[in-house]
Amino acid sequence: MCTFRRESAFAALDSFSGLEGTGELPVEVLIIDNDETDALQTRFEAYAANFPFPLRYVHAPARNISIARNAALTHARTRWLAFIDDDEVATPDWLKHLAMARNRTDVVIGRCEAVYGPDLPAWVRACDFHSNRIRGNPTNAYTSNALIDRDFLLRHGIRFRIELGRTGGEDTIFFREIAEAGGRIVYCPDAVVLEDVPEGRANMQWVRRRMFRAGQTHGLLCREFDRKAYFFLPVTSGAKVLFSAIMATATLPGTVRSRRWHARAALHAGAIAYWVRPGLIEEYA
Repeated sequence: MCTFRRESAFAALDSFSGLEGTGELPVEVLIIDNDETDALQTRFEAYAANFPFPLRYVHAPARNISIARNAALTHARTRWLAFIDDDEVATPDWLKHLAMARNRTDVVIGRCEAVYGPDLPAWVRACDFHSNRIRGNPTNAYTSNALIDRDFLLRHGIRFRIELGRTGGEDTIFFREIAEAGGRIVYCPDAVVLEDVPEGRANMQWVRRRMFRAGQTHGLLCREFDRKAYFFLPVTSGAKVLFSAIMATATLPGTVRSRRWHARAALHAGAIAYWVRPGLIEEYA
């Protein structure tokens, strides 16, 4: 679990105490602190004294999530690495389902369910922009709930890209490189983690920015792995932006349908923006 100044990291650790089916698994918890200082080290080490699994702390400073995740790959001592975010909690059977699905695979991706508080606007829950699920190609994966074969990564020299550690999209590229190397990625929707959605993310400004950056990442993927799609990207994404904008205008403002079309327009606009000027906005600056 990579963390950066989030109290919720301890709630995530608390949820591990209730994990089922761990008796036959060599479970060890690795905390990667991405803060500039190691001020929380003593607190994590004190927490470890009453924790049911071995818990180690690693300081990987720089405010760069790729540096933190690469530190996890370096310092882990088990073959299989289960990634979870520091603002998520594991359901009791989360790890059990991930482990059961790993047969003849290199990566297992679970489901991330957003939890919306009663004070958030109703449209936020109805649109559900904040959950992570795979629909279609399993290479569209994420590290917020993933089980990865470390041996496969070592054989192929796959790491998280440092230059994407402040922008986001580093996990998208990471899993695409696994697939390009012949790795098999499967989706396991029964392996569930939960994430509370803070008020600061429950607005369309946050959604549009996140979708725009996702579109930029799509442009990067096309440039590196599908040159034909990249060549036609202005045409395909341009048509999709236009259609999405028309549909957003044609639907009642503020409705779920309208907000979803606005989000799609932002996604495809991000892809065009990358084609015009390659680069990603710094989502985690």
